[in-house]
Amino acid sequence: MSYLVLARKYRPLVFENVFGQEHVTRTLENAIKTGRLANAYLFSGPRGVGKTTVARILAKAINCEHGPTTTPCNQCDNCKEITESRSLDVFEIDGASNRGIDEVRNLRENLRYAPNKGKYKIYIIDEVHMLTVEAFNALLKTLEEPPKSVLFIFATTEPHKVPATIASRCQRFSFKRIPIKKIIQQLEIIAKNENIQIDAESLQVIAKKADGGMRDAESLLDQAYSYAGNVIKYESLIELLGIIDNEIFFKLTEYIRSRDVKGILRLVDTVFMEGYDAGEFLIHAVEHFRNLLVARVTKSSNQLDVTETLSQRYLKEAELFTEEDLLRYIKIATDTEYAIKRSAQPRLKFEFALLKMVKMETTLNLGQLLEKITGLQANLKTSPVPPLKNHTLLNDRGGENYSSDSTRLTIEQRKNQILNSLTESKMTADSTSEDSSETGSSHTKPSITLELVKQHWPEVIEHIKHKKVALGVFVNEGVPTAVHENVIDITFGKDNGFHINTINKNKLFIENIIKTVIGVPVRIRCLKGTLPAQPTEKVAVEETNTNTVNEVKETEIKPSILDEIISVFDGEYVS
Repeated sequence: MSYLVLARKYRPLVFENVFGQEHVTRTLENAIKTGRLANAYLFSGPRGVGKTTVARILAKAINCEHGPTTTPCNQCDNCKEITESRSLDVFEIDGASNRGIDEVRNLRENLRYAPNKGKYKIYIIDEVHMLTVEAFNALLKTLEEPPKSVLFIFATTEPHKVPATIASRCQRFSFKRIPIKKIIQQLEIIAKNENIQIDAESLQVIAKKADGGMRDAESLLDQAYSYAGNVIKYESLIELLGIIDNEIFFKLTEYIRSRDVKGILRLVDTVFMEGYDAGEFLIHAVEHFRNLLVARVTKSSNQLDVTETLSQRYLKEAELFTEEDLLRYIKIATDTEYAIKRSAQPRLKFEFALLKMVKMETTLNLGQLLEKITGLQANLKTSPVPPLKNHTLLNDRGGENYSSDSTRLTIEQRKNQILNSLTESKMTADSTSEDSSETGSSHTKPSITLELVKQHWPEVIEHIKHKKVALGVFVNEGVPTAVHENVIDITFGKDNGFHINTINKNKLFIENIIKTVIGVPVRIRCLKGTLPAQPTEKVAVEETNTNTVNEVKETEIKPSILDEIISVFDGEYVS
């Protein structure tokens, strides 16, 4: 074939032309200059980054008729033969197909013969990790004490599979992935020499698709040239390579930001209709979110491997998201990409992941939240806690809720408040009762009376039984005995502790039923004692002796405090 592919045509012939591996070429050049060549080298790194190329250049630098030299002439017979892979002194061996002990034995036999034309016999073994254990063992002694005119160069993409006994006898060089910018620079040079017109976005796509390998980049450019001719455009390139357009990912973030569920479902349909792989889409989505995160954190596009146009777009778009949200999007995408590989329904998992991003609430910064809590605690220490009597206690099976006009308290705060106010309530009970008996009640006259409650009580019981039969039976065990400021006291027998606990857990429900029947908002309070034979609400008004005052304290004040304590701590009276 007369045509030479670009990857071979533009293969470096001297150290100076090797891209992105300066740490390797500089060391080898200095070793050649000072005559400190090792007897074995181990080149490791990803595919297409120049391992075999550097091995060939090193072989030419050593065996060049003008060498050893750091700049082989590539004109002498030795250099040409090595370049064309027909040298009798440089052997390139494929470790995958020549991996047995017999091949290594033959190699060792040939070591006894002196070089033909060059100064060294050089063995380049590619993919050396594919050799068998027996073959590696056969090489050990040779590597430790090789003939003076023999040099080994091993190349591998999986250095961890090379036995430590072999690696320890070599000088190891780790080849790096070539940066995207350097790949683009080389592609521009090749395009200019080959008279290929290609835009910046297409070069960016090829460089990213090559994943750090110059050989892969040159092969992709060759493929694009065959498809589109000498004018390569972005649209034709992504169609050829099956690459997902960046615009789809910007639509994804737009739908997430606007919480557009319909838009997300349309995007999912587009991904599958175009034949894109869901896992690959998520991989590129992670990269997209990563670019947004980097732009958000650094406020710069220096660390983004994208074109200048996309850089400005990422900087603008990043301001619309928080760092925490972007991290959560990345986690969702990576977890789903892993799960899709093992799922029988990849589309369902893919849709669920994108919908989860759309419906996800904005993340609260934990540091800011803690600062607000600290500030609130400081305010509570300096501000007085509202009195106990100003609060409304709502206790239902759904949970406890304590509220006032200005404060919403937690269970723990409510417990502390009750304990702190218990002593004060006991100290003021006597004086409050005496004032009430002498001058009449100073509070607003109740809007309901005990007679009204008793008149409608059977109807209340029926309504409760209609909704909750067992609860209605429990309530029926009690008798309304007093009304205080729209608070109805319901007295139960001493053996009805379980009834009281159940009613306390359904207070809000019962109070709503009473409000519906009577038409007035009320609260209920459950007491345990002897069921009275007649109403007792007039005792505190008509009698003023000491025994009556003590009775008022026993039936009104004490049950009021203890009842709230029992409700909060979920307890009951014990006789």
